[in-house]
Amino acid sequence: MDDWPELTIGEVARRAGVAASTIRYYESIDLLPKPIREGGHRRYEESVLGKLGFIGVAQSAGFSLEQIKELVDGIDGGESMGTAMRSLSTRKLDEVEELLERTKAMRGWLEVAKECGCMSPAECALFTAEGEAPVEADVALTLIRVKDGQCRREPV
Repeated sequence: MDDWPELTIGEVARRAGVAASTIRYYESIDLLPKPIREGGHRRYEESVLGKLGFIGVAQSAGFSLEQIKELVDGIDGGESMGTAMRSLSTRKLDEVEELLERTKAMRGWLEVAKECGCMSPAECALFTAEGEAPVEADVALTLIRVKDGQCRREPV
């Protein structure tokens, strides 16, 4: 019995700062190895804490669980994580750049909107006018150029 790993799922959850349900989910998607069971209870090696830490850092960097699994599978398979990390990081940086551009557009739209005094969307340049072609989602929030800081549409 002394050879059994000592950590219960509750202890792992507490020490890693995650919910026990998260640990069970990670096991179900093979992100974490299935633990040894003692009397039906999960028992973990202390190394699982390192894996949970790795997962947490990768999530904070914006990687999805699927992408993290790709990294973990490479490491667990004895491969260097460098190649996968470079590839995933390059893709993630492209996503972040797109997000930053969208965030800038959102900020510009919101700065104009916070001064809006329009009575309806029909008179406001911040919204598509009736009869105008719908704007594509990726350009919907491009910074609206308004005359004299007003978002009111010019009467037709």
